Amino acid sequence: MNSFEDKRPKKYLSRKVFGWLTTTALLGGSLFLVFAPTPYLVEQPGPTYNLLANIGDKPVIEIPKKVTYPVSGDLSMLTVTLKGGPERGASWLELGLAKLDSGVSIVNITDIYPAGWDRARLDEQSDLMMLDSQANSKAAALRLLGIPFTTEIKVTMVEKKGPAGNILKAADTLLTVQGEIATGLDQVRRLVAETKGQRTVDMQIVRDGKKLSVSVLPKIIDEQWRMGILVQTVPTIPFEIDIQVGNVGGPSAGQMLALAIYDKLTPGELTGGKRISGTGTINLDGKIGPIGGAKQKMYGARRAGHEWFLVPSENCDQVIGNIPEGLKVVRVTTIQDSLNAVRAIASNTGLDQLLTCNK
Repeated sequence: MNSFEDKRPKKYLSRKVFGWLTTTALLGGSLFLVFAPTPYLVEQPGPTYNLLANIGDKPVIEIPKKVTYPVSGDLSMLTVTLKGGPERGASWLELGLAKLDSGVSIVNITDIYPAGWDRARLDEQSDLMMLDSQANSKAAALRLLGIPFTTEIKVTMVEKKGPAGNILKAADTLLTVQGEIATGLDQVRRLVAETKGQRTVDMQIVRDGKKLSVSVLPKIIDEQWRMGILVQTVPTIPFEIDIQVGNVGGPSAGQMLALAIYDKLTPGELTGGKRISGTGTINLDGKIGPIGGAKQKMYGARRAGHEWFLVPSENCDQVIGNIPEGLKVVRVTTIQDSLNAVRAIASNTGLDQLLTCNK
């Protein structure tokens, strides 16, 4: 009797300890899956914005001093959101769930954030690219409309600790570089490289309406001679076109912005009430360029109920095999291609002539 009573508490205690250890292990494993970071990010479809509508109580596009016309349907831009950041990737649980969603991709952190970049620097670059995209989309729309505009070579960013940090300012207009009339970024890079850091780059600029002469001695940055500035060809639009897209950054809205501006400035409803979305950068001449996250944007479009999607021709490698069911994808190379495609979709004619990524 005594022997039996001596063993019972030990067995009970062993079971209790085993149960406690098992629960702790399960809880620890669960916490690890939820909170432990990985070296990966999860790209997923983000919000969709109809550029013909409002964000809040304000139109995305306003053209206050020109006659505008009623619009209908959707000309929507798509976005991509990320789970994880430069300091802490997505969790293992988020990666596991991502593998179950065909509209989601897993990428290395370094695919999004170059070495030494943080979230603030990426956001800054993204905002600059959005401003550039807006300027180019306005110019491309005016080209379609036959409205003339001029261009200027602008300094759009200056690295504070770079060679030009205390000399040039963002919004300076370049008139001449080394005695040559300023024509753009390629020219500036060539002339800077020719100095090999042994002489200054001499420039005439306009700042706040005043003409100035300045000189910058280039330094080696990332194995190239640089002044630490970004230069872009910026269109001077002859009337105000105000674009408000909230906190969205990046260059990929260019194509759809140009179409939406064109629609507002022309009689008739361009979309015919159809829901059309798309993506793609745009330059001053109306050429549509490739973007990232094409798969996520296609899924975002379909989940928003869109039937048609305009994609840059150079993104066809990301499109083939990834088109969600029910979405028709049209490939375009220029803004004129885009306009022709929207007109065909609106009128429901010539659809068999639209180019896809398979022809």
